[in-house]
Amino acid sequence: MTVTEEELQRIVAAAVKVALKEIKGEEAAQEPLQPAEPVQVSQFGEAELDDAMRLMQSNRGKGDEPMVGIFWYSPQMGDLFGIRSHRISDYTKANSRSEFGSISCSEMHEDVWKKEFHRQKYKNGGVGPYTGAYEMVPRGRIFYNPDTEVFTIAVGSWIEQYPQAVPLIVEEFNLGNATYVVKTAHHWDIGQKWN
Repeated sequence: MTVTEEELQRIVAAAVKVALKEIKGEEAAQEPLQPAEPVQVSQFGEAELDDAMRLMQSNRGKGDEPMVGIFWYSPQMGDLFGIRSHRISDYTKANSRSEFGSISCSEMHEDVWKKEFHRQKYKNGGVGPYTGAYEMVPRGRIFYNPDTEVFTIAVGSWIEQYPQAVPLIVEEFNLGNATYVVKTAHHWDIGQKWN
């Protein structure tokens, strides 16, 4: 097939137009989000601020409390990401247990991945750990049973290939002084999701 110089110029011009539209679209998408309506700002009252400061003071030192939550492990980075963690005391106060007595966070891997994937797409130009499907990256969940006082690190069989993830999980969820077990289940295997 022979292309004339005029046809080639038309093809190049069309390609440039498409590229410019994509570039402009990306630039518009990367602009900071603006509120739909003006934000109403007020100031703390003295009593309200005192109460807020007392609440913050009561939380001092609780950052080291063991936690439940979810995570992914990146073999390429050698680190955890996508972590959602909550202190167990927040759940034991609410007495929110499963029928088996365990506590875990309400976040689901699939939902967190979707949110972070879109954030990465528009804020980081698509660069980051949230690529592909959520179930194709090693992941896990931390459970806690208040009756036995044992934490369960629930992971897939991927942990056998990446045992170096365990100390990272223990550190991230403050389990160093707690009793914990590592258990595998098919649900957290790479490639598995809700059926």
